[in-house]
Amino acid sequence: MNGESSLAKIKMLERSLQCFVCGLIGLLPVIGFPMSLLALISYRRVCVAQRGVWNAAKGYLVWGFIFAAVGLLISLGVFGAVLFAALTDNLF
Repeated sequence: MNGESSLAKIKMLERSLQCFVCGLIGLLPVIGFPMSLLALISYRRVCVAQRGVWNAAKGYLVWGFIFAAVGLLISLGVFGAVLFAALTDNLF
């Protein structure tokens, strides 16, 4: 195993864990919106980089993606509800 492939695997593991943590933070409504986006970007980068390579942190990667997707839906739902309430003048 050469140094470059080891370094690539380490970066893949770090990005998988980054995806998990950002996805978890992304579950927070509204303030987690940018973290959800970052988790989805990290997920995509890892998926592209891991072609044919075993990822020991694949579980974290998948759960990070799930958390990010759910968090994104929650944030968009809150944004939509606030926008709807503001447009119908029923905010307060």
